[in-house]
Amino acid sequence: MSNITLDGLLVKLRDPDQDLRAMAASDLLDLLKKLDISFMKDDGKQCMTALVKLLYDSQSHVQNLGMDCLGQAVCLVDAETTKEAVSSICYEIQKRGTSAESTALSVALRVMSGRISEDADAKKVLGSLAVPIASMLSYSPDMPSDVAVDVFAALSDVLTHAGAQVATDPEVVNQIQDVLLRFISHSNLSVRRRAIAVLGAFVLHVPGEQSEKALAIIFQRYEACNRASEKCILLRVLVTIARQCPERVTKIVPSIIDREINLTEEGDREERMTVLLVFETFVQHCTELVAPRRNEIYTCAVEALKYDPNYNYDDEDDMDTGSEAGDDFGDEYEDDIYEDDEDDTWDVRLSGVKLLAAIAKSGLYSLHDVAQHIGTVLIASFREREDVVRAEILATYATAIGALRESTTDSANGVAEVLQQQAPEAVTLILAAIKNYPRSTETKQLAFAVFAQLVLAKYDILDGSLSDITPVVTAALSADDTSGTLQTASSSLVKTNLKLDVLEFLRVFVQRSSVSDSAAEFLIATKDGLRENASSKAFQVPSASFTAAAGLIGLLSNAAHQSSMDVAQFVPWTEDMAQCAASLTGTDDQDLRSSVNVFIGTVLQKFGDYISAPTAQQLLIILTELEGGIVHAPAVLGAFVQAISQPTALPREIVVAVAPSVLQVIDPLLRQSSAPVVTVALNVVKALAGYGTETLASAGDHILTNIIAIISRSPESPPASALHAFAAVCPTVSEENMRSVTANLLKLLSATTVYDGQSAEALGELFETVGRSFPGLMDSWKDEIIENWSQTHARYYKQRKDNSNEAIQVPFPTAMLTNAAKSINSLYTGFYKAQGQQWTSEFLESLVFTSPRSTADIALVCLGLRALGYAAAQGWLAQSDRLAAQLDAHIKSKHDDVRDEAAAALGKYVGSYPGMFAALFASATESGSEGASASGRLQAVNVAVDQIVGTGHDKASADAMWAQITAYAQSSQGPLPDVLAQSLATFAVTFPQVFIPALAEHVSSSSDAKTKAFYITAFRTVLADRHLSAECDTELKNVLPQVLASIDDESITIRRLSLLALFTVIQSKAALIKDAVSTIEPALFRQTVVNESLIRIINMGPVKKRIDDGLDARRCAFQCVHMLVRMLPGAANTDLLAESIVRGIADDHDIRLLVLQIIHETVSTQAHMYAERLNAIAESVRKVQATKLSAKAVVQEIEKHHTILKSSVSVLVALEPVAKAATPPSAEFDKLLTEVMDSTNGLLSVYYKELTRQS
Repeated sequence: MSNITLDGLLVKLRDPDQDLRAMAASDLLDLLKKLDISFMKDDGKQCMTALVKLLYDSQSHVQNLGMDCLGQAVCLVDAETTKEAVSSICYEIQKRGTSAESTALSVALRVMSGRISEDADAKKVLGSLAVPIASMLSYSPDMPSDVAVDVFAALSDVLTHAGAQVATDPEVVNQIQDVLLRFISHSNLSVRRRAIAVLGAFVLHVPGEQSEKALAIIFQRYEACNRASEKCILLRVLVTIARQCPERVTKIVPSIIDREINLTEEGDREERMTVLLVFETFVQHCTELVAPRRNEIYTCAVEALKYDPNYNYDDEDDMDTGSEAGDDFGDEYEDDIYEDDEDDTWDVRLSGVKLLAAIAKSGLYSLHDVAQHIGTVLIASFREREDVVRAEILATYATAIGALRESTTDSANGVAEVLQQQAPEAVTLILAAIKNYPRSTETKQLAFAVFAQLVLAKYDILDGSLSDITPVVTAALSADDTSGTLQTASSSLVKTNLKLDVLEFLRVFVQRSSVSDSAAEFLIATKDGLRENASSKAFQVPSASFTAAAGLIGLLSNAAHQSSMDVAQFVPWTEDMAQCAASLTGTDDQDLRSSVNVFIGTVLQKFGDYISAPTAQQLLIILTELEGGIVHAPAVLGAFVQAISQPTALPREIVVAVAPSVLQVIDPLLRQSSAPVVTVALNVVKALAGYGTETLASAGDHILTNIIAIISRSPESPPASALHAFAAVCPTVSEENMRSVTANLLKLLSATTVYDGQSAEALGELFETVGRSFPGLMDSWKDEIIENWSQTHARYYKQRKDNSNEAIQVPFPTAMLTNAAKSINSLYTGFYKAQGQQWTSEFLESLVFTSPRSTADIALVCLGLRALGYAAAQGWLAQSDRLAAQLDAHIKSKHDDVRDEAAAALGKYVGSYPGMFAALFASATESGSEGASASGRLQAVNVAVDQIVGTGHDKASADAMWAQITAYAQSSQGPLPDVLAQSLATFAVTFPQVFIPALAEHVSSSSDAKTKAFYITAFRTVLADRHLSAECDTELKNVLPQVLASIDDESITIRRLSLLALFTVIQSKAALIKDAVSTIEPALFRQTVVNESLIRIINMGPVKKRIDDGLDARRCAFQCVHMLVRMLPGAANTDLLAESIVRGIADDHDIRLLVLQIIHETVSTQAHMYAERLNAIAESVRKVQATKLSAKAVVQEIEKHHTILKSSVSVLVALEPVAKAATPPSAEFDKLLTEVMDSTNGLLSVYYKELTRQS
């Protein structure tokens, strides 16, 4: 922007004509928005001065434009100019005193500070604004309240985003502190609240002594004050701090609880509310600190919930609990709700509810206790007469049920039974509240939220109360949803929202497995309400109605199959709903269109044999019409697939009649690029094929061409739906056409990588169908499969041979081999089925009964071995010693690929005949067996164990196999392979009640270190499984103390393995170890101590090197400690934990990094623990920083030394907030921190600044 343009606009801003001033300001605003470069200094000063003057222009719209311009210009001028502008604004506010004319000025100040705070690099500029703002507040205590609120908002931006810069000027800090402490007692509520929030920001974001002094002054004034109003203000400041930085108040939380615990019963209304808010905050953010007083705090919440001195709930005349709650349910929707303007005690009860909600979520009590006690208290409070409190109570109860229902912990056991006992009273009181307070729509909405959560917890929980609930439901559904002359748009919306909540409850209610007599009566009474609302004009109501109705149809179908209900009476209703749905299939409302299609599909699938044939055919045809275009195909045709997929109640002749027209519809869809559209078209093909070849006969060849085109677009991962559709259409395709596509198709499929079970199943289904449908193509398909695999293997072999970099391994094409092997097996399966023959492995055996010499031979043998392994796993192979011997012979092959495949095949083969296991194990462990052949046989043993025990669950064989493996482990003189430990883990996981205790006994009783290590490795393998059954968890929990006692074993190897096992269980199954922590932790923390007897000094020429043989085990111990505090916070003994942290800081660098992570994760909850040990921590850090480099240190040693120093400074930075809050302060820690911060201290100072900036 040129100076001429700027000067011209600035001149016009001073024009006497208000319109010209407004136009100039508007033009200037547009130009400022477009500017991407900063002003020259003089131009910036001119512009800002002119804009500030606009703020006291006589015209308000000019003032508003001036605010907006300042918000843009403040980012385009230098820091000095910004400060001058802010100073000018502050001076004008101060000069105007109590005048309301300063509002535009204060708003502009707030806008400017907000814009500057958005720039991360403008902290220095923002920090400089503290001086004029603080001065103005000091000299203008009586400014208008709205102005003060704006000014405090600006000050909050300054402190929050530039607190560090503000802290550099002690005089300003003192001034701000004095101002805030004065304003928190301001007479105006809005100003008082804003000042409290800013004082919290001051304590949180302004580092240094003043911030700590401010917090200390706040607490001292709190302890000394006798005025309730002042005490409440100070407590609210502490609440603000605790919510954002709980560690700052950890020292004073117990004192506050001690002082205030009785005031919830004795104090006035404001005191009660404030104390309850304090307790709520502490429960949420300082849970560990309130745990010792949890029962007293819970009592406070309960008593607060009962606090209503102006009302007597015991008077039965005041609360009508009759069952006629449905009368006039839909008639009272006025916007005003009942509140007693003369009574303000309700907010104490509201605070009590919020505290109770915080306790329920905190984990202070078991889930069973939450349901039993807190649930009972909430239910009793459903009688609450104030709408806002009652709504909070109902919402809290609904949320609590949801949390209880979703929990999978042991403490949730028995919760459903507790809810079952509570439900009748809960329903009675909720319905009474609805009747007694008919204007409270929120009560009605939340009532259905509670009902829905109860039903989700236990589907029949409300069956005994349905007769009482029915009038409420029917009245809500029948309420008129159009706005009349006496109804406002808002009251109509209220009705709509209520209906949606009722419909959601019905949707949940029908998701049940059976129908009781009372449920049947309820459904009969409410079905007409669903129909009525299906035609509603209210937003989302028809969609929700059809969704609930679809669930009802599914429930009716189940009831019909169980003969538990006569569903004939629902047929007319179903047909009526279906006709309504048919009329809405062309709607523009996407949600409604989707729910209508799903409803029609559900009716046809579940109820197709109950509705009339013409209606069924009409509905089915509707699901083939794409009136809205291809974009709607997935939803419409998806419902069609749902309707006709087997099993379905839809008569076959209706589907066959519609098939030709459907095929015409999907033909162009198969050529679309949209994956959802193509997928649904393929699903239609598959579903139609289930009705016989005649449904596709006329279009089979054409569909086949389209499917091959789809596969060719992504041959490596063709959609499973394409493979399923190919298999489905095969019987309708001519053999000539199939022969013509064979080569191209199999070349595509040979590249397919199967990533999931669905694709594997689809590929197998395809080849089996081909083998069954086209026996004449058997040989050509088989040869093509083998040829494609051989070419793939040849390319792999060449790449492997040409690879000159041993560090880069060429991956074996296992996915291609899997495809080829499974394809051949599936092909033969279909072929034998077509011939009526038993499956035979003659062809596969011909591939493996050869000694591979060439690359081609290796490829064929690998294919035969993989296919035989799959066949063996299916139990298709006859027992043959000759075949077993041949598989064993290949294990001795010099080709590693052949050995691996042979081991897998032999293991699966033996797995299908458990009687062969003993011989296999004996050959694998015989004394002369060694090298690759021994490794291969052991792998075969592991595969066989998995097949017999893991998959087959053969308990009789398992006992003998376990005995054989453990006997070998006890007697073996050589090393015990880990693969056998994996096998033992399979036994333990499959039969936990037998083999987990047995495995634990072997761990504790083995005297030989080698054998004990073997069993611990097996145990670790069990613990690493994240999908263990409940029985496994139970057994593991019982034996863990026994197994983990080896942490104190005399062998360093055993100790390390035991610690690894402990780490695994804490990481993946922490709940199992929770009760045993106190038993295990002494041994664990002993392993964090440096064992001097394990340290060796070796001479390496002129250099002496220190070797710590205990370092690995010690590192494992600290890893366990880290995982313990992360997964089970508060479980570890505080003293033992603190001692290990102090030791770890001075230990090896890797251990120090672990300790640093522990500090970061526990400093907020264990601040007192660190505060008590700051001197010891400082001493450990000094030891680290005192290490010196030798004069001959190489680059790597220098870099490592710098990393060690940086990690030591990280400890100080992490604990600096704790040190600042410590009372009394730690002299040693503060002294060390000062030394590190000293700019003359080289690297340490640099690291401190870097880490502080990052944090």
